[in-house]
Amino acid sequence: MKLIKPFTISLAALLTLSSCNNTSGSDKVITMETPAFNKEGELSLYKASGKLIRTIDVEVADTAFEQETDLKNRDLLKAHQGMLFLYPEEDLRGYFMKDIRYPLDIIFINGDNRIVSFAENTTPLDDSTFLPSQVPAQLVLKINGGLSEEWVIEVGDYVEWKFTN
Repeated sequence: MKLIKPFTISLAALLTLSSCNNTSGSDKVITMETPAFNKEGELSLYKASGKLIRTIDVEVADTAFEQETDLKNRDLLKAHQGMLFLYPEEDLRGYFMKDIRYPLDIIFINGDNRIVSFAENTTPLDDSTFLPSQVPAQLVLKINGGLSEEWVIEVGDYVEWKFTN
């Protein structure tokens, strides 16, 4: 009998709480602010020959939360901005475009800072197409779609980056 009484009281409390509703007459809509770009470093892209291609500002994603949050629900990056994902070791990497509103170029970079593969002009809001690195990568740079072609970035080119904060 001791087991039934606490269960009965808990069930009654649950039913009472679940039957509560909003009687104020106002329907509240919860909206989330679009995260602003947070410059945390600078990244320079170089041709394999050593010629500077471009230097951009980067936001760094080096925690599991930041990597999962990604560029989801954000507005378009500026042409001089990107997101740099830092991982502790080289491994095969890959992404979906779920909740990303604009095309990206995803640049996979090995532990020696060499570009090893690309996913270019990805399809926004696509949660069914997996975009893998072709070989293990330790860094991943995401920039607006089409910039890799415009800047003539190729496998074998390399990056250098530094934190500014």
